[in-house]
Amino acid sequence: MLINRSCSFYEYVSYIQDGDYTETKCQLHKNDVVTIQEEDYNKCYAIIRAIFKHKGNDNHYYPFIYVDWFEDTYQKHNKLDCPKFVLYQDDSWHQIFPLTVVDEIQKAHFVHNCTMGHCKDDHDLNNKQYLKNDFFFTAI
Repeated sequence: MLINRSCSFYEYVSYIQDGDYTETKCQLHKNDVVTIQEEDYNKCYAIIRAIFKHKGNDNHYYPFIYVDWFEDTYQKHNKLDCPKFVLYQDDSWHQIFPLTVVDEIQKAHFVHNCTMGHCKDDHDLNNKQYLKNDFFFTAI
């Protein structure tokens, strides 16, 4: 039972992740695309919709993210040859996670799949289709 129900929401969070003999500074922003390893699937992609901390019954604060999942349609764009994904709208998938589940930050780049019938002046929020940009890279 939750005794403390206080939550604080944030636009971004910065933290240090301990790895094998290394420390990595991580930053997560609202609307970032992250990679999360799901038990029954390979790498899964999600977009961060909220970052918040919750005060537990032990009076410690714990950070969490609220995500929407990308579902692979196993189709490709006709001309760009990029995989098509759809923002998954099903509450049966878990959507709240501790920060520690994030495997990779901004290693995948998604672009809204605007179509002629949608997104004339602004992105149509009813259009849940995205393209995974496999050609995106980070310059060194």
